[in-house]
Amino acid sequence: METIFTVRNEDLHRLNPEEAVGFFRELLLAEARRISVPIAKVQISTWINVPDGGVDASIDDVHALPISDLAKEGITSFQIKAGASFEPWQNAQIKRELFGSKPPDKDNLGSGVRNCMDNNGLYVLVCFKHDLTPEQYGQTIGNLKGYLNQIGYSHPRVEVLSQSNIIGMLEIFPSLALQANRRALSRFQTHQSWSREAEMSKPFKTGLAQEEFISNLQNELRNANEATHIRAWGEPGIGKTRLILEATRVDDLKPLVIYSDAASKFRDSDLMNEILRDDNQFFVILVIDECDPDARSYIWNKLKYCGPRIKVISIFNEYDETAGNIKYLNASPLDREQVSQIIQHYEIPKDQADRWEDICGGSPRVAHVIGWNLKNNPEDLLRSPDTVNVWDRYIVGADNPSSPIVEQRRFVLRYLALFKRFGYGKAVSVESQAIALKVEQANPQITGLKFHEIIQDLRQRKILQGENTLYITPRALHIKLWTDWWDSYGRTFSPVQFLQDLPPTLVEWFNEMFRYGRGSKTASEIVKQLLGENGLFKDEN
Repeated sequence: METIFTVRNEDLHRLNPEEAVGFFRELLLAEARRISVPIAKVQISTWINVPDGGVDASIDDVHALPISDLAKEGITSFQIKAGASFEPWQNAQIKRELFGSKPPDKDNLGSGVRNCMDNNGLYVLVCFKHDLTPEQYGQTIGNLKGYLNQIGYSHPRVEVLSQSNIIGMLEIFPSLALQANRRALSRFQTHQSWSREAEMSKPFKTGLAQEEFISNLQNELRNANEATHIRAWGEPGIGKTRLILEATRVDDLKPLVIYSDAASKFRDSDLMNEILRDDNQFFVILVIDECDPDARSYIWNKLKYCGPRIKVISIFNEYDETAGNIKYLNASPLDREQVSQIIQHYEIPKDQADRWEDICGGSPRVAHVIGWNLKNNPEDLLRSPDTVNVWDRYIVGADNPSSPIVEQRRFVLRYLALFKRFGYGKAVSVESQAIALKVEQANPQITGLKFHEIIQDLRQRKILQGENTLYITPRALHIKLWTDWWDSYGRTFSPVQFLQDLPPTLVEWFNEMFRYGRGSKTASEIVKQLLGENGLFKDEN
């Protein structure tokens, strides 16, 4: 029965020489990770037009290995052939492969092959364009041994891998199967296709906290003793997904990665069901984005006893510690210097970038928005890029964007955004109660009780921060919500009526937000009215 992981002969046949070498490189590295061969022992050339001594890849001097179709004790050397014209069962073709145009002689043997034979290593010929019949396989082995016998190697160790052999090796590496059959753009992605997404291709900056996150994650993934679940959490827009992409970019981890952008796509999927089969031997690093506590619990309950071949990284915006053995890693905000560097990437002078980094709240995602707009769209610095609605990522999270809970959350946030900050602790709760009353008057479905439930949710999401006095973060989100409120409701808004029953401190924090009036045409008009001859603030500087 075919699945999304089924690889056919034609999938390998369409690889050009450069792609074939790159693909075999990933397969060899994945196998090295599986059998715990140090990556330093694996040597692979990606230069297909440079003389290689008859060897494209090798595993050097390893001993006491588990059973493996690729790596054998001692030296294993690989020559990769991806041309349809190469027919290894033809005697003349093997002669040309070993000696070029020169006569058979040990001195004319490629240096890489000679080193392998001199050290009693295994020489493996890998054929991507052919699926050898038993007869062709026997002829190829005979041709190789015949010429090596002729030049003095009495018992040469040789092997030939063709399409069926390679496909068989992919059965335990679903990420590489998806890469080969080019189905990695459906529900699941390989590291290669994931890294090509627009949001994952932007300049990447790290501070000490991000470098520590990457190091800790790599160490956890290299734990060969048990199934591993790492829970990556942090504020929206802080760069959790990108950190994980970069942490798994290293040679020994990348070939094993499968990325799903939502837990709902992985839960009870054909991939999950394949992993759970009793006879399944998948080796995989599963990266599951937008994985809420319910999905995290369900998925890990299914996978935790699958053994060390399964590694899970789940990503969510909130901390949800459990009593089990899940490892938690917190993604911290970027330092000011790194945020400024991201903005500078868009050809913004450093002094200007330094001024704007403060509203980014340590978020690389927001820094890219600000930098891009400063260069390309200076009249609307908060406009989202075409590839992702940045602000909805904060407000919606993993919820249904059209659900009532999201609409109520957005409504409350816009009202909160009218104020620079507001009191919420016991001593200053009159301020939050005043806002709750304004919200309920505008939307009776959001009662006082519902308002405080939403506040608690926003605090857990780290969109609201502070202790007794709360504020929206990052500041760019605050400004965006403020301008959205004015654009939506400002034309029918009466400042005098709105402010007359608010605590004095709230009135002050309401007024302070007008420094961002240029972001909304309606807000700018209100400012003119308030400061006009008959305005509420006509006597103020």
